[in-house]
Amino acid sequence: MDEKDRIEKIMESEGMNATQFALEIGIQGSTLSHILNGRNKPSLDVIKRVLNRFRTINSDWLMLGIGAMYRSGGQAQQSFPFDIKPQSPDTSSENNMEAYPEEFRKPVSDIKEKQYAEAQKSKTTVPPKTITRIVVFYSDNSFDELIKQ
Repeated sequence: MDEKDRIEKIMESEGMNATQFALEIGIQGSTLSHILNGRNKPSLDVIKRVLNRFRTINSDWLMLGIGAMYRSGGQAQQSFPFDIKPQSPDTSSENNMEAYPEEFRKPVSDIKEKQYAEAQKSKTTVPPKTITRIVVFYSDNSFDELIKQ
């Protein structure tokens, strides 16, 4: 069983047709059609999109054909548009900010101000451009030249 067959098995297990499945994982219908018809193999991006949308699918099974289709204890996942699982806020030690390097703990406003100051220092003043000469070419291969004095 190759990746195409495993994707078809996911679609069957989730009760989706090709159009629904493509919309669900966020790819073009033609991309999925090429995969299902054997014209193209699924790209890493497509595999990642499937695994991101269907979190209970065993990644080893999808990519390599090893193990069970669903992770242990997993079953077919009901499809809901905009399916986002809420996360409970981590109140222990202010989201554990101590684990991050100092530059990641600075407020965004401090970083923006520093970047702005550096950009202002590096700016060089360029005098405004002025027109000094205009050349007009005619269809008879003659021309006129206007020079600013």
